[in-house]
Amino acid sequence: MTLYVIGVGPGDPSLITVKGLEVLRDSKVVTGWGSVIERFSSYIQGKQVIRLNYKEEEKQLNEIMKLAKNENVAFLNHGDPAVSDFQLLNKLKKLCMDNRVELVIIPGVSSIIRALHIIGKDLSEIVFLTFHVRGEINYDEIKKFLNTGRGILINPEPYPDGVKRIALKLKEYGCNFITLTIMEKLTYQDEKVYNFNVDEIITRDLKFSDLTIVYIPPCSFS
Repeated sequence: MTLYVIGVGPGDPSLITVKGLEVLRDSKVVTGWGSVIERFSSYIQGKQVIRLNYKEEEKQLNEIMKLAKNENVAFLNHGDPAVSDFQLLNKLKKLCMDNRVELVIIPGVSSIIRALHIIGKDLSEIVFLTFHVRGEINYDEIKKFLNTGRGILINPEPYPDGVKRIALKLKEYGCNFITLTIMEKLTYQDEKVYNFNVDEIITRDLKFSDLTIVYIPPCSFS
């Protein structure tokens, strides 16, 4: 049978695609992170639901593979599977190959698209980086792109001080004078957009949620 990885959109449940919703309705098993599944509670009644958690992730993914051999499984993925979720997607690809389960990816709307509209940029005009990953973070990636004349959109580390960590690096590079656009919970009802100077973020010790995107405007330095 098939594991469907469905990009369900960044927050507003009405942004799921028609195809994604059809597959969700037709699948007997639904999985994903709890916060994502909750958005679609009205569609999962009577289905087997597996809410992923980090501690049991490996065990749960193996359980999902066993189920997917006999039933279609809908994996609800925040945003779009090809945006800032490569580590999980690579795991699923390998597991599906090892278990001879078909993998089908259904694209979704990414929060990056909403962020581009807010900052008034086209995707071709910016560089996108994600620090929302497991393992070591290479902050020098920021430095590498700052001098290109393009702005940078970043998914910070998913901690309250994730934005501050970026600001500290920018100050180190001599870019403490620029203003960052900080976008929280895009397309949710409580979406928020802030503009803060780098030094202000550091001195005020500003904190943000794990659903945050930061825009860094171009900054030239020697």
